Amino acid sequence: MSDVLKPEQPVRVALIGAGHRSQGTYEQVFPWVTPWLQVVAVCDPVRSNCDPMADRLRVPAYYDIRRLVRERPMEAALVVTPVPSHHGISVYLSSHGVHNLTETTWASMLCQARQMRRVAHENRAIARVAENFFRFPVDRFAQTVRDSGYLGRIRRVFSYADHTGYHNNSRWIAFAQDHPDWVQCIQHAMGHPAFYSTPQRMHDREVLDARFLHFPDGFAVMDTGSGHVKGHLGRHPRPGYTEWQGERGTLVASVPGALWAGNATMELRKVSDHRLAQAQQARGELMGGGVADVNTPVDIVMTDGAWERISGQTPEGPIEYVNRFPYPLSTPNLSPWYLAPVVDELVDFALAVRGLQGSEFTDDDALMSQMMQVGAHESALQEGRRIHLPIEGDLEADAIERERQREQFGVDPLDVDAMLDMSHAKP
Repeated sequence: MSDVLKPEQPVRVALIGAGHRSQGTYEQVFPWVTPWLQVVAVCDPVRSNCDPMADRLRVPAYYDIRRLVRERPMEAALVVTPVPSHHGISVYLSSHGVHNLTETTWASMLCQARQMRRVAHENRAIARVAENFFRFPVDRFAQTVRDSGYLGRIRRVFSYADHTGYHNNSRWIAFAQDHPDWVQCIQHAMGHPAFYSTPQRMHDREVLDARFLHFPDGFAVMDTGSGHVKGHLGRHPRPGYTEWQGERGTLVASVPGALWAGNATMELRKVSDHRLAQAQQARGELMGGGVADVNTPVDIVMTDGAWERISGQTPEGPIEYVNRFPYPLSTPNLSPWYLAPVVDELVDFALAVRGLQGSEFTDDDALMSQMMQVGAHESALQEGRRIHLPIEGDLEADAIERERQREQFGVDPLDVDAMLDMSHAKP
């Protein structure tokens, strides 16, 4: 913790949205981020959510975002609301100079994300996406392996049954430290008997996405998964199976069992010099080369209930990532380390607002994750045609989503005022 900057005064924030995600995640971490953030208000039109949250946090309750912005007890906001509301809320806040950190997915459409970024810049507001997945232990470790050179250059990632979509787009940007230059996607849909995974999620159709992303300098990602990522219908559960493939070996992460566990077992697999051509030629033995013969388990080390580090003790020395926020945080049905990345993203946002540190994941990155998402949909509509990035102009995928939401809500989803008047509460 000693290496983490702290502002002279914490950023005063309003929590917008007091539903399941706020109650189960954000409320738990607020006591740990007080050097960086101070919650001064809660805003939610659903009073049965808003009032108890405000009472527990001992702050005023607001049921109307317009009144919240007029009275302005905050300088920034955490937007923890359903995705269709993100665009309207972020644009409204930014237009009044209120910095905002919005939960993923950042927006429903590329045109919305573009406007969110533009309005924030015009009003000198910091607008960021609350993307915590590239901060998970396995991703932090993969980034550390990348930098160590232990596997040689990692030029390819294969991911199956993980968070295919906005979350994974952000993970690949963070790993590549660059933006992709094209995306291709093919889809396959199949119907099945209907079931409810949650009260608001009834499933009777499964769509498989097979996405291919290419980055500069020859880095590529093959990202495949279906809508049933938590083990429904016996599918491989999230976080699935992922390989980071290097020149000398592979980092492998996979989740055991048939239900969503949130945890993955990890292993570093490396080919020793003994199994490479030069050594094989020297001993006149040209069989058995290329086999990974140095296999190292990777462990998440917990101390007193807190995620301390993730490490692999290789024959060449340890490779490890030390968690900067080793708080004993946990939430039901999730891994005990799950909330540490949320603390990380909140601290990142606070330091950006104070101008003390650049964001690890910027609004340009958030916009590109949206482009990758919409570009994949566009590619699928065009039978797998390669979509070059960044995307210029408007896309059919955006138009389809805009019309779908217009039918759902009865208003244009790009109409900020109209969408602010909508309630998007989940059952």
